[in-house]
Amino acid sequence: MKISFRIDSAAAQAQLRRWGGEFRTKVHRSVARAIAGEAREIRDEVRSHVAGRLQVVKKSFLKGFFAKVLDKDPKRLPALHVGSRIPWVGMHENGGQIGGRMLIPLHGRVGRKRFKLQVDALMRGGNANFVKNAKDHVVLMAENIAEHDRPLAGFKHRYRKAEGIKRLKRGADIPIAVLVPKVVLKKCLDIERLVAGRVPRLAAAVEKQIARL
Repeated sequence: MKISFRIDSAAAQAQLRRWGGEFRTKVHRSVARAIAGEAREIRDEVRSHVAGRLQVVKKSFLKGFFAKVLDKDPKRLPALHVGSRIPWVGMHENGGQIGGRMLIPLHGRVGRKRFKLQVDALMRGGNANFVKNAKDHVVLMAENIAEHDRPLAGFKHRYRKAEGIKRLKRGADIPIAVLVPKVVLKKCLDIERLVAGRVPRLAAAVEKQIARL
């Protein structure tokens, strides 16, 4: 996801070209300094916004959101770049659909790699089968047997907790995941609106820095 704002205009770019030598360099540095000062607060606001809208498990996810100054080109005024290192987070900003059949773990979150290893172990052991439930959903089930206690441990714990079951009998069926043809994600983030709302303050900070020259 990438959101970029340039608080300039054709007239501002023309003025920058007319400024020459040392003064032009000072203007460029002043604008970059002003944006950098606001970027830290914008970054924190974006992370707070995401934390309030999404169920965040790992703090590293929030650290993937950043706001930085783009000031490498001396021929252009610096710009603010707000974005995320997580490529798919734009789906939460705009909404969208993920096509293709997918297995979605039931009764809680499981890491993608760990989930794949657990399902593979059950499949190889012949302890996994798909059934249709009363709601016509295709559910992956596994039997509670001793030889598969390890790959089933997490699924059993989450299932008991969700259903309020104290103890599972040997041979009981455990729902592992549901097979879906597609996943539709609704828009739940509005980072672009949040950043746009900070532009007037950002512009004022730039004007203040330039006025000091």
